[in-house]
Order: sequence, then C-alpha cells, then structure tokens
Amino acid sequence: MIDRLRVMRAGIWALTAPLPRARRVAMRHRLRAGLDNRRALAADLIVLSRAKSGRTWLRTLLSRLHQRHYGLDENQLLEYDNFHRQDARIPIVAMTHGHYLDRLADHPRHGEALRARPVVFLVRDPRDVAVSEYFQSTRRASAHKRELYALDGSGGSMFDFLMGAPVGLPAICDWMNRWHAELARWPHVHRVSYEALRAAPHAELERLCAFLDAPFSAEEIAEAVEFADFESLKRKERDDFFKNSRLRPKDSEDPDSYKVRRGKVGGYRDYFDDGQVERIDRFVRERLDPAFGYA
Repeated sequence: MIDRLRVMRAGIWALTAPLPRARRVAMRHRLRAGLDNRRALAADLIVLSRAKSGRTWLRTLLSRLHQRHYGLDENQLLEYDNFHRQDARIPIVAMTHGHYLDRLADHPRHGEALRARPVVFLVRDPRDVAVSEYFQSTRRASAHKRELYALDGSGGSMFDFLMGAPVGLPAICDWMNRWHAELARWPHVHRVSYEALRAAPHAELERLCAFLDAPFSAEEIAEAVEFADFESLKRKERDDFFKNSRLRPKDSEDPDSYKVRRGKVGGYRDYFDDGQVERIDRFVRERLDPAFGYA
C-alpha cells in the first residue's frame, strides 16, 4: 500500500529543489509542517512526540492491536489512515512531532477543533533522545534531512553534538517544555513515558487503551506486547518484516544504523566520562521542567 505522506513529502523536495539553500530549507519546513498539521486536524487521534522518543515502538504496538482485532495483514504498520481505509471502525491516527502545531491550536477557525482531539503525549529522557539523534544523524539521516535540520554528520564529538547541535539537548528540552505548557490547555491528553512503557508494557498499554476507549482484550494486549518485544522488533527490522523504511536498517552490518538500536533506559551514560555525564545531568536539571521527573 502506497504511503501517501511520503509521496507528498517527496513532491515538496522536488518542488523546492531549484531554490537557493536558505529559501529552500525555510520553505520545506513550512510546507512539511502545513502538511502534517492539516492531517492532524483531520485525524481522530494525535500521537505527539519528539523524534527518537519510541514512537516506532508505540506505532508497532498499536498496529498489532488493530491487526489482530480487525483481521488485517500483519506485515504493515499503521500510517495515518491506511488501516481506516481497510476498516472504517479503525481511527485515523496522526503521528506528529508537532512542528508549528501549537500555532494551529491558536488559529481562530481551527484551534478549538484541534484542541478537542485526544492526544497521546509520548516523552522520553532527553539525554537518551539526544544520543539517538546523534546516531540518527550520523548513521541514518539522508542528505535532505541533514540539510533540513542543519546537521553535519561528518565531524565533532558526541558530547559536542549533545550540547550544541540543532537537534541536541537544548532543542529537545525546549520542545518538551513548550509542549508541556501547551497541552495544559488541551482537555483530552494522555501522557506516557518511554521509560514506563519499557518497565511495564502491559500496564501502560492497558492505560492507553482505556484512554482511547479501545475494544482490545487483555489477551490482545499481551500478544501485542510479545509481538513488539524489543528483541523481536529488532529481528523484524533485520528481516525487513514490514517492508517499510521506518523499520529498515541503513546498513545491516552496522548495529547503530538500525532504527531499533539499543532501547536502554539511561543508556546515554555509556558514551561519556564522569565529567561529561555530570555536565549533561546538570544541564537537564537546569533546563527541563521538573514536572517530567527526569532531573
């Protein structure tokens, strides 16, 4: 089944390619955000997360629940309305990183309707997110993405990346703070952390299904957790189970080029010396809203 979002984004790349770099990048940001936000406004459910926060895992869990309950092919991932087009009982799910979505929430005509949507707010320790961003930019990101986010994967230490890259710790913490404050005025928000989902996947998935008023049984939830178990998901990526670039390694011989890479909670500590860890932790304590509990 064709991923229409990817086709439309490819059209944006082609349309803007002849422009000077600065103008090209600005227009691509604006057009991509407009496309994502129109889809969010038309969806039944919004899943909001920063990149590298575990969204692919959550997508796989939701995909499996709907596959089994509604008898769909298991070799596909939930992509906006693709499941809804196969069975109208399945909601349209917009998974977004929220670029300019807060501006749409203030729109005089669309804002109220958008804020009425149920939102799943997926969060993860920004230190682990930043390390994943480093591997994404140096192992997986295309030239288009590196240009779009001003990334240079050719040099600089991981520590320098965390503390200063456009997708490093400052940007991640600021994004989390902004959306924490923004969602306080949205009435239907369910927050789930990657760490809680790793620690108690059955319980967290049950909580999520209750929020969604979804029809899934305890047996279906347990089976989805097993299906999307970390090691199982890694094997599925290696074997190209879903035939989907979201779950396909850039280099099958390089474990750091996999989408499902380590998944370790607090794994950022493995990459830095004690002094660097102390500086990273102090930055998060000072920059991130303590309501997240990561300080």
